[in-house]
Amino acid sequence: MTATVFEAQGLTKKYASGYALDRLSMRIEAGDVYGFVGENGAGKTTLMRMIGGVVHPTAGIMELFGVQHKEGWRAARRRIGFLIEQPSLYPHLNAMENLGFYSRIFGIRDQDRSIEVLRTVGLDEAGGKKTREYSLGMRQRLGIAVALLNRPEFLVLDEPVNGLDPAGIVEVRRILEHLAHEQGVTMLISSHILSELQLLAGKYGFLHQGRLIQEITAAELQQSARAAICIKTSDPAAAADMLRRELHVEDVRINGAGEVELPRDAVSLEQLMPLLVQRGIPIDGLNLTAPNLEQYYLNLIGGRGR
Repeated sequence: MTATVFEAQGLTKKYASGYALDRLSMRIEAGDVYGFVGENGAGKTTLMRMIGGVVHPTAGIMELFGVQHKEGWRAARRRIGFLIEQPSLYPHLNAMENLGFYSRIFGIRDQDRSIEVLRTVGLDEAGGKKTREYSLGMRQRLGIAVALLNRPEFLVLDEPVNGLDPAGIVEVRRILEHLAHEQGVTMLISSHILSELQLLAGKYGFLHQGRLIQEITAAELQQSARAAICIKTSDPAAAADMLRRELHVEDVRINGAGEVELPRDAVSLEQLMPLLVQRGIPIDGLNLTAPNLEQYYLNLIGGRGR
């Protein structure tokens, strides 16, 4: 049986203005990379702060590594690394000095550990550089290094690629993939860049107005939507009718973008293109689609009045 790293049962956080979390129940098991999806104010950061002990629940049960009681959470949190919003770094200190500061807070006496985590995040050659001279991507990587100092079994990361350029996003993704696949670190990650989250996570939780409205695995996401061929043409109705008639495929439709869409496995591109040309259908564009986390999320909350 897989060990449970984090579990919430009816977890609630109520403020005077309303609910930040409303009876949330979820479970993260050892080895999971759990992608947290939701709009600003959905409650993602509130839950992460609750795991870190910065915010306290109004009601419900929270379990960390099987521990349900506050007395045991302090020890459990020593097994967790956090990067919530922007990393807290001292700009007048270099990377090694920042890591040394946090090592003392964490009670880490192994001086080589700072060198190890810098190497893990690819900053070993910039360890003597003042962090005020770091790019945003370098600061994010140093924040991950701080989170790794205590050799965590569980990483909680809130928007780890926020504001990064494409190269920085790829670099952070590479680091997280290494930690998950090579070191077996369990992760809870929130991100608004859903295409990146889809590349990392194996399970997704969708939070909306403080409530967990859906959980799916990466495999279920792949099964949720068909791979399709989309044809952009000036006369989609005529193209759709022709394809139904010629290919004997009933499942041809015009999507919300005005493109003709048919299942990817209904016809080969080698067969489709000559047919369109022969029948005089003008083609302005053609693309292949695949199951998409962003579209799944928009469809999900679209049905809830968003």
